[in-house]
Amino acid sequence: MLSPLVVVIVWPRSAGPDVKSAAMRKQTLKSWRSTEHSLIGSMVLALLAAACTWFVLGPAIAGYLVAIVLLIGLLLASLIMMRVLAGARRQMEAAIEGRATAEQRAIEALRESEAQWKEVFEHNPVMYFMVDANGVVLSVNSFGAAQLGYVVDELRGQSVLKVFFEEDRDLVLKSVDVCLTNIGQTHSWEIRKVRKDGSALWVRENAKAVRQLDNRLIVLIACEDITERKEAENALRQSESYLAEAQRLSHTGSFGWRVATSEIVWSEETFRIFGYDKAPSVTLDKVAQRIHPDDRARAQQTIDRASRDGKDFNHEYRLLMPNGSVKYVHATAHAVIDASGDIEFVGAVTDVTASKRAEEKLHEAQAELAHVARVTALGELAASIAHEVNQPLTAVVANAAACLRWLNRETPNLEEARSTVESIIKDGDRAGDVIQRVRAMVSTTADQKVQLHVNEIINEVITLLQHELFSHGVSLRMELAPTLGSVLGDRIQLQQVVLNLVINGIEAMQPVMDRPRELVIRTVQAKDDQILVMVRDCGIGLAVENADRLYDAFFTTKSGGMGMGLSICRSIVESHGGRLSASGNVGPGATFQFSLPLYQEDDSL
Repeated sequence: MLSPLVVVIVWPRSAGPDVKSAAMRKQTLKSWRSTEHSLIGSMVLALLAAACTWFVLGPAIAGYLVAIVLLIGLLLASLIMMRVLAGARRQMEAAIEGRATAEQRAIEALRESEAQWKEVFEHNPVMYFMVDANGVVLSVNSFGAAQLGYVVDELRGQSVLKVFFEEDRDLVLKSVDVCLTNIGQTHSWEIRKVRKDGSALWVRENAKAVRQLDNRLIVLIACEDITERKEAENALRQSESYLAEAQRLSHTGSFGWRVATSEIVWSEETFRIFGYDKAPSVTLDKVAQRIHPDDRARAQQTIDRASRDGKDFNHEYRLLMPNGSVKYVHATAHAVIDASGDIEFVGAVTDVTASKRAEEKLHEAQAELAHVARVTALGELAASIAHEVNQPLTAVVANAAACLRWLNRETPNLEEARSTVESIIKDGDRAGDVIQRVRAMVSTTADQKVQLHVNEIINEVITLLQHELFSHGVSLRMELAPTLGSVLGDRIQLQQVVLNLVINGIEAMQPVMDRPRELVIRTVQAKDDQILVMVRDCGIGLAVENADRLYDAFFTTKSGGMGMGLSICRSIVESHGGRLSASGNVGPGATFQFSLPLYQEDDSL
């Protein structure tokens, strides 16, 4: 295969035709002059014939008259003939001259056309080569030679293999052989050429073998520089390789979803995540087959809503693999409008199984830690709890004694006895409720998120803290919104948050001696579908230097504290989709506030 050598067309000089035309015109005019000379000679002979006749016949009048008549007739005929010939000559000269002018114009036009085409081929930004059957360069255009770093004379007469890398030369010879075997047919291929400085140039070569008039075969080659395209292709391949490797390392695949046709295109990593063999495209049904049966309805809702609204989406679901294992994946997608105006989603799907497993382990550890914190808190409240249990038990004993007295009368007062027994039952239930709440607080059951009312949780906690509040001289003011919505949460965990915040408020007011110790618990429903719970004390407030470390694990300002209470509370609140914050009051003390999202019907899906 020969390089982009200019198909050097040897442009012939066109001087021959005008020389031949001039010679033809001269020959024609010379023929006309010979004819005229012949006529003049004929007239002279006629005169001589008349003179001879007069001499032979003598001066006889009749002979003289005959000679005169013959002479005059001959002269007239000659004059007429000469006039006719002169006119014909002028017409022929004019025709010949016109033809010569036309030929001259054609010749000039041909020369100009040849010059123009030669200029085009010589300087056209395409490399042209003409090589013989042995691969010797017969001609190359200046642009092609310059593109390779040569001048034309450095390439002409050389083997075309000179401009190819050694490892590509076998391909060149095979390609040229194909052209020579299939004369007149165009063949194309892409290959590297080597410049004079050793650098590479990618070209697309279009070649054809033709037979010259002398029956010699030559190969004409036109070469298009495709270096930029090749570099772009290589860069794209490299980028795709990097992207594929990055997706493999991050366990993140990409996908495209055309809503109008339901066609889904996956990257290689996405096929690996879903456990399918690579294919040009997949369908929604094929995706649904892999989704865990328990998550399928929720995932379908997300897909239906996205296809209907054409808005971005993200969701998490599980995959049930053929071997029975379960994968957790997170999918997110951005909606775009394609050229035809249809909605198309471009997104990514990430295998988050490892992080989910780690989260489960962390959650277990946090749950254990929270359990320890609850038990510790209840241990600190042992006196209060004992008081809360002792009160109804004391009442039970007193009521039981009273009941016996009513029964031991000479005439038993059954009505009073019945009323006393009812009081015993009521006090027993009250003691049982306290014990049940304590047992629940120290239990290690798994999270059970259900629909709850925050006000009920607060009241349940306050039941355990009545004695604690009284013993520390703290008055409690409850400002609970009567028409508060519900939340989705774990009862025990939310009780722990309220318990911790109330105890912190009680302890923060211990140094206060110059003002009443008042703790306020308030609940409100915010406009952004959030329920707010605020616990405000009038204690020593928050130190500015500790604000950033308030929720750090093991950070505490108490001499006997572990520094885990607020850290655990924040984890619990955030796991419920809320936020825990603290701020100083305008007056003395501080306010701790946490928010929880209002329960929605689809929260449990």
